[in-house]
Parts: sequence; C-alpha cells; structure tokens
Amino acid sequence: MRLSLLAFATLFAASAVHGATMPTQQQIQAAVDAGVAKTGGTIPMAFKITSLKGCLPSQEVDGEVACLVGMSAGMRDGFTVLPLRQNGGNWIGVERKKAKFPGPAPEVAQTLIRDWANKLAASDPQAAKDPQVQEAQTVMQVKTIEQCEVKRQSGYVACNAVLTVPGKPDISTDLQFVYEDAAWQYVPR
Repeated sequence: MRLSLLAFATLFAASAVHGATMPTQQQIQAAVDAGVAKTGGTIPMAFKITSLKGCLPSQEVDGEVACLVGMSAGMRDGFTVLPLRQNGGNWIGVERKKAKFPGPAPEVAQTLIRDWANKLAASDPQAAKDPQVQEAQTVMQVKTIEQCEVKRQSGYVACNAVLTVPGKPDISTDLQFVYEDAAWQYVPR
C-alpha cells in the first residue's frame, strides 16, 4: 500500500493538547512512525519530518495542536500541517483531511505590517513617499484574517484578509506570513 503525502496528512489530521506543551520534532516523528506502522501496508513508505516551523493550538478542534512541518515522503518533499493530540505522555496523530494552520490574529498582522512598512520607509526614501506605505505605517488596520493555507513549497501561511483605511472602502487582499520559532513574520509579495 502506497501512502501519498495527502493520505498521510489525512491520517494525522487531529489532536488534543493537555497544558501548554507543544511537541518537539522528535515527538512528531515518533507519532508519524506510529501512524505509518498502524496502516499495515505491505510496502513501507518512509515519512521523515525534516523541519518543524512550529505548533499552535488548533482552531478546528479543542485540545489539539496543528504543527507546521517540513516533510519528506519519497519524492514528494514539502510543508504540511499535522494535527496532534496528547494521549498520556505521548503525542499521536488523528485522522482528518486538510488540517488548517491558524494564521496570526488581526492585531498581530497589523503590527507586523506596520513594522515592515516602517523599516521599508527607513531604508528606502522613495518608498517613504508612497501613499500606501504611509497608510500602512499609520492608519491602515487589519480587520480580518481568514482561510489560511500553507504553501507546500515555501511553508508560508497565505491568508485572505480585509484591510481598512479611513475614508476608503474595505480592501480584500491576500497576505503571507511565516511562522517560525514561535513568532510570526510578514512576507511581502
């Protein structure tokens, strides 16, 4: 039986967290190995966790964490979301298709964009004169962050967002972020 990366992500799409602990890369690999062993396939498929961007409490299921990991599965390398839950002292995967990784809160996204705009304006005098950069530095607000998806190749978290600027209609746009070492960063297009 050959497991695709999608089937594997489905196999590990749920979890319950007790306390504030998050799994390590080694604990996630152990959960992956246990899940693969449970499938009882006749052809063993190696799934290796190559990196851990981070884990956050799941917005889909209480008591679970969603972990953003780099994974190697034969010739299909990329980033994916693995939901996990604690069972006793062990982390285990739970079957769920298309697990979601939560994006940053709107106020966090706004702070990240404002910081980016301030740095851009400080390093580029021409950008400092741009009205959109000036709005991002001062009055633009992030109203919502929704429907975030992990980009398989980069691990970026791309989200639908609604931005507001006084005196203008709401702006629907896509924003990209990276989550690493328990911190968000804005990734401009």
